[in-house]
Amino acid sequence: MYLGPAFIFAAFASLFFVPGFLDIPLAQITFRQIVSQFLFLGFGLIALAAFARSIEFDPVWPWKPSFRRVMGKLGFLPRAE
Repeated sequence: MYLGPAFIFAAFASLFFVPGFLDIPLAQITFRQIVSQFLFLGFGLIALAAFARSIEFDPVWPWKPSFRRVMGKLGFLPRAE
């Protein structure tokens, strides 16, 4: 549920990445580069937050009991009787 938005926001963040932003002298930074870098940071933080929520709530991670239960029913994991 949260893994999809994490990938979507990471893709948006990659659109606004400014290569070598920290190496550009302050006097040569344009307004477009600053706005692009802030959008990159914003979308990147949203992607990280969505990924963290995915780890917390989504059942697709192997350490979640619901994942182990489904894999056990499918025969991929031995059942603990």
